[in-house]
Amino acid sequence: MVKIEFLGHAGICVSTEQTKIVMDGWFTKNGAFDASWYQFPANHHYMEHDWSDLTAVIVSHEHMDHLDPEFLSCIPKEIPIYIPEYPSPNLFEKIKFLTKKEPNQLSLEKQHSIGDINCQIWTEESPMNQDSIWVFKSNEKSIINTVDSRVSISQIQSMIDYIGGNPNLLLAQCSGASWFPVVYTQYEPENKMKASEKKKESKLNYVWSITKTLRPEHLVINAGPPAFLDKEIFYANDDPIFPNPYTSKKWLLEKGYKNPVYAPMPGDLLDLEKNNYYENSNIRENFSWENTSDYLKEYAQKMQPHINSVKNRIDKIQNTSFHEKLQEYFEKMFNLNAYFNERINMTVFFDINGPDGGKWIVNFSKKPFFKKFEQDDHYDYKYSFHSKWLKRILYEKLPWEDFFLSLRLVSWRNPDIYNDHLLGLLKFNDEYATHAVEIFEKSISDETLTVTTTNGQKYEIAKFCPHAGASLETGIISEKQIECSLHHYVFDLETGKCINANCNLKTKKLINNLEW
Repeated sequence: MVKIEFLGHAGICVSTEQTKIVMDGWFTKNGAFDASWYQFPANHHYMEHDWSDLTAVIVSHEHMDHLDPEFLSCIPKEIPIYIPEYPSPNLFEKIKFLTKKEPNQLSLEKQHSIGDINCQIWTEESPMNQDSIWVFKSNEKSIINTVDSRVSISQIQSMIDYIGGNPNLLLAQCSGASWFPVVYTQYEPENKMKASEKKKESKLNYVWSITKTLRPEHLVINAGPPAFLDKEIFYANDDPIFPNPYTSKKWLLEKGYKNPVYAPMPGDLLDLEKNNYYENSNIRENFSWENTSDYLKEYAQKMQPHINSVKNRIDKIQNTSFHEKLQEYFEKMFNLNAYFNERINMTVFFDINGPDGGKWIVNFSKKPFFKKFEQDDHYDYKYSFHSKWLKRILYEKLPWEDFFLSLRLVSWRNPDIYNDHLLGLLKFNDEYATHAVEIFEKSISDETLTVTTTNGQKYEIAKFCPHAGASLETGIISEKQIECSLHHYVFDLETGKCINANCNLKTKKLINNLEW
């Protein structure tokens, strides 16, 4: 037998007669990202569950809605915790620091056995995105869990080869794990809503594309959205980039998806041997994906003491001098990787409010520098937030990405393009991880391919996207643009310039199949 119990959010329990594995369980009443994200709907009862019969626990990546220190700390010490072997030690060190337990790192794209379940791990092709895809097989049944990752066409083929056909179950994330455009202030409300809708459509179209290729027997919409219960970010529950599973399921069915697709709730069970899906009727007595407004308000009231406790603790973090501490922090970051500084090539303004607030300029370039902000200083990016969160970052090593995901900031950028290397340097803050990205980006193949636009114009372009190395063979082509189907970078075919990020595509216009 192979059964999958859905534990809420991205959490699953995969079991056979001999083996029981929990992956990405998240049950704490303290939520994630300093109580900004909460499980939706609530699944806190799993924290009281007896997990002593587990064979293993898996943590796919370092986001705190997949890594629950409270849960990991309470499981018996003899139960192993497995993680992917990423280029960066961040996930290993994070689990060790938060739980006092050392996880076991599993090598990538090689078979491992956990009890009578075999598994293999892929990660996103670019080490800039350290997320993982786990493929399980047992008793001729197979599961592909894409978690938060984007999977390339070549990786999909490798997975099909590994399991010997199409999967019995595909778990795919349809909700965003992002702060763009939610916290950005350069948009009018109507334009921000359009940007959110576009991002949602891109995510859903990606899921549509991988389901068409993988053709799973069962599709489960997994890993989100969270509930935003803190009063200062409650508004985000209405943002389109966080569609709930029912909304995503409806979109897929209207698109023409024919196989079974599920919008799971905690306690639902899929039996792959019997090919049956069992809904948890108890949770459905008080919750429906189709009407969540009242539930969210009541949920926020119940969790308010936990939210207050987390924020009150952070308020008590002591601070001596932000200026000296920040200068030391960023000058150390400047020395991690010159390639990243050059690729960022912009100035960031940190506008920090609160009792320890201040204004600082951080320039990332060939000659980076840090200084106090002066009235006429130019900047390309601006981050504004309360000083207590900066204390969390500086004194407790809160990762920048974890803070950004909390939505407790406002941001602005001009030009309005995504700078992947800025986020990469902030989130990794690690020599090994940034070096791995540099090696990858410098080794992307020089192969080319010819594409034809909707009006018949031909272009010879680099075969692989300069961002993360994905093949552009499946790119979405419009009149004079091509959009990478993996991360949705859009390139002008005339100039090669990326419309929405900081990179360029090699491109040549062809006239009668000749270079022009």
